[in-house]
Amino acid sequence: MAGIFIYASIDKIAHPAAFAKDVYNYQILPDALINLTALVLPWLELLLGLCLLAGIWLPGAVLTVNGLLLVFLAALVFNLARGLDVNCGCFGAGGLGPSMSTGGYLLRDMAFLALGGFLFFSVFRNRFRGTKIGWSRAGLQILALLALSVAAASAVNALRTNRLPLVGDWSPAGRITTTSGERMDISLFEAQKLFANDEAVFIDARPMEDYLQGHIRGARSLPRQELDLKFIDVTKDLDLETPVITYCDGETCELSHDLALFLRDAGFVNTRVLVNGWSLWRLAGMPVESGPPSAQR
Repeated sequence: MAGIFIYASIDKIAHPAAFAKDVYNYQILPDALINLTALVLPWLELLLGLCLLAGIWLPGAVLTVNGLLLVFLAALVFNLARGLDVNCGCFGAGGLGPSMSTGGYLLRDMAFLALGGFLFFSVFRNRFRGTKIGWSRAGLQILALLALSVAAASAVNALRTNRLPLVGDWSPAGRITTTSGERMDISLFEAQKLFANDEAVFIDARPMEDYLQGHIRGARSLPRQELDLKFIDVTKDLDLETPVITYCDGETCELSHDLALFLRDAGFVNTRVLVNGWSLWRLAGMPVESGPPSAQR
């Protein structure tokens, strides 16, 4: 268990902004707590792992470990009930860790919780047998662990050149920024003008099956998951200065954002994102079509 918590903390400490996005994707915490959680939680995990490894502050560490495992499990069950299949963010920020379905994460966390339960009974039944001293000591240790985690997270974040603000802008438009902080969102009105004047190329970032069911008329399909296979074919006739508008469906959809960042990195400097583009486009009564891609605009 010590190794699990230490390993889980490393990448999230190194990439707090990416982990904050994972925390946001659970859609459970209020926006004001997302960045704070992303900063402090990995340090708490690291300290818990070190305590378990060194055999110090075991009552508080074991209680906190089991509390976190219960919270993680509850969050996964909640998302599974809502039909959300989000990246866990457990062992790597921004989807860099091992990936599996929400059901797979659920089974894994149940196994972790069983191990945590074994540690709990080993510490409290064998060492303290539920005495008041044991519980009081655990409470003080938990407070100390939380205080140290906040202190470490604050100190390290203050030393970063790209420090994460304690309260972030998690509005749909605010999430769509480059690494330099430039906003990449485009309004529906601007997108409609570019479409009417045939001045932009629209690229659908959704899976191909969704694209075939319906898409913006003339839009090209470049699913985020198939970039390596289709990127050259889809963009080979485009000038790097061409205005490009990516879109997917839903205000929390990150596919169009990820695709836009990829295109910016590839040199397409005028790439923008139409947030919740497919739904907004249909509601506005703008031209749509279904089936395979039509002639490129």
